[in-house]
Amino acid sequence: MIVSRSLPAQASHGSGAIIAPRTSSDADPATGTSRSALRVRVRWPERGVVVVSVGGEIDMASLPRVTEIVRQRLTAARLHTAIVDLEQVGFASSAVLELLMLAYNATGRREARLLVVPGRGRVSRLLELTGLSALFEQAPTVDDALARARQ
Repeated sequence: MIVSRSLPAQASHGSGAIIAPRTSSDADPATGTSRSALRVRVRWPERGVVVVSVGGEIDMASLPRVTEIVRQRLTAARLHTAIVDLEQVGFASSAVLELLMLAYNATGRREARLLVVPGRGRVSRLLELTGLSALFEQAPTVDDALARARQ
């Protein structure tokens, strides 16, 4: 698992992401990034808003690591909106539902807003198949979710 943190938008330089393939054959030749390794990026684009971007594979093996990161970020003192970005998830088992329920319950306890960016791939399909898409407020992109967070 690769984890990166970025500074607040006004203090950060570059993308803030740290992504490395497990093996050279696992790398996408176009981008040099891993197709399957779990990647988590956390950023605070503005006060009270956290964006947790997850990429790679979310399954039962990776779930404990990613849920701990999400749990830690949802305990921020002034958090009013959490955005969980799953656009770059290549494989999503039912473990992604557990991750989203953890985020849903944690933001509910904090009276914060949860916005999910499922992308158009496996996560979106899994939410539709299970009937859980209506439970989560969804946005098509992180930029759209940030715009909604400002409302």
